[in-house]
Amino acid sequence: MFVRPCWQPTSPQDTRSLIEQHPWALLVSNGDDGPFATNLPLLPNPSSTDPASTDPDSPLILTGHIARANDHALQLANPNTIFLAIFEGPWSYVTASWYPNRDMPSTYYYSAVHCYGHIELQDEPALDTSLEVLTQRMESPISNGWQTNEIPRSEITRRLPGILGFRLHVNRVEAKFKLGQDEPIRDALAVADELDSRGEESSHDLAYLIRHHNLARTL
Repeated sequence: MFVRPCWQPTSPQDTRSLIEQHPWALLVSNGDDGPFATNLPLLPNPSSTDPASTDPDSPLILTGHIARANDHALQLANPNTIFLAIFEGPWSYVTASWYPNRDMPSTYYYSAVHCYGHIELQDEPALDTSLEVLTQRMESPISNGWQTNEIPRSEITRRLPGILGFRLHVNRVEAKFKLGQDEPIRDALAVADELDSRGEESSHDLAYLIRHHNLARTL
């Protein structure tokens, strides 16, 4: 990933926060006939409810699962395969008309985290546990969200043999927060104001990141 020094995270916690808040990822690896890519949720482990997950110095482990019928699943069993998990944060096209003097080219503001590592397969009890954690994580923001105990336990267990659970042990992280840090501060903040005026959650989130990553600047 091409990352200018000004686009680096302000702290290791920036990358953890992006993954926590935007867990929908793309898992990529190389195969004999070309790359494999699978879209899936990946949660940091320990879970977000565990205080240890907020420690930026703790090992980053991502937990996920795919269907055993997926050809990509065969690669997960190879301990020598390097996997790449790609996460995207909020992003937006930025028109030059948002800049006060309209004197900068249009561009995109965005954030992304790339995690490289090796796979450890889960046994069925560990998979069962991680699926419960995933369900709680995704359902908790929903009013009257669904719980696994609303259906017979057999409806969960009968599906487990068709699922391959895994943990990605991350040994390298690349993060990019391209949020106007290489532009005049007034232009970056003008973009944040414009995004806030849209009234959309993703736009508010991006506006927050712009201000956060330009906080220490004066020019």
